[in-house]
Amino acid sequence: MKENTENSSRSLKWEENGELAHKDLSELIERLKNVENEHASSELSRLGTKSNKID
Repeated sequence: MKENTENSSRSLKWEENGELAHKDLSELIERLKNVENEHASSELSRLGTKSNKID
């Protein structure tokens, strides 16, 4: 299985307040949901919902 090298080598963007940029946070949560077990995936979904409300 080959990963897209453009996505795998890209750095995460951090905001001045020390938090991960919203777009990068959303992408990270989605990627983790794809590889985690069902319980962890549902917790990540909850986290993703919480981060979307912050905007």
